[in-house]
Amino acid sequence: MTEPDSKSQIVILCSDMLFLSKITGTARQLGYSFCTALSCDKAAESLLNETRQLLLIDLNQQNLDWELLTSIHQGDASLTSIAFGPHIDTERLNKARAAGCTQVIPRSQFSAQLPQLMDAALTEAA
Repeated sequence: MTEPDSKSQIVILCSDMLFLSKITGTARQLGYSFCTALSCDKAAESLLNETRQLLLIDLNQQNLDWELLTSIHQGDASLTSIAFGPHIDTERLNKARAAGCTQVIPRSQFSAQLPQLMDAALTEAA
């Protein structure tokens, strides 16, 4: 396995405190730096073009700004993003795909594969 890039950063757009704790705990355990955001605006402010970054988007987040999310993806082709939500919420899953998210997966799959997803997005070999 490739070592994490020390400049890697994860921007987490999630307001579910219990799930956020799982994500940040995993990031911390794997040695990645991270920040949290409660809105698309704050997430956009946290993204830095000069570092490899991963944007994690909880589709249960209230009032997602789909236009801004699309703009974020269009503005940085190297950004990796993973949107996750309930498998039955096909409308939001489809909106995330349309907004340009790199991966759109059910919340259960995201939770089960979280360390692997982070490593795949943020290692030197990515």
